[in-house]
Amino acid sequence: MPNLLVELKCPEHGFERFKIKVIKKYNINPELIMPKYRTRPRHEIKGIIVGRSISYTEIRDYMVQHYKETGLIDRVLSIKLQL
Repeated sequence: MPNLLVELKCPEHGFERFKIKVIKKYNINPELIMPKYRTRPRHEIKGIIVGRSISYTEIRDYMVQHYKETGLIDRVLSIKLQL
């Protein structure tokens, strides 16, 4: 699967763009969406592990829900699929 391209408004830099890798696994629950975190320099999502029957819209909805929970939804400009 391709990556997700996330664009945010940043108070320091004005605009921030980064990729979140989507990793499709076949030996896990087909309905599972699980974040993969990086530990350094900050605790943030570096990838998403998904089951085989998860669609792009479900991944995007999961990321929107994650940003709502962390309070960053007002800074998100777009979440796109990068081919």
